[in-house]
Amino acid sequence: MNRQHALIQLSKHTFVYRGFTIQKCPRHSETNRTAYQLVSNGDYFGRDFALAEAMRTVDKMINGKRPA
Repeated sequence: MNRQHALIQLSKHTFVYRGFTIQKCPRHSETNRTAYQLVSNGDYFGRDFALAEAMRTVDKMINGKRPA
């Protein structure tokens, strides 16, 4: 069963997906890349460089697969 999960935007820089908070960080001045950091219950779970990547990382953690 492929169940869809909602991405909820709380503010301009904050999203909630499957119980994890995804925060959009300011662009890096040298690389001009935006990062998204993953947090849940005060625990930091890393950062990704696209919102879709961050959501995929959350899915992998919940499904018991190690994020690559």
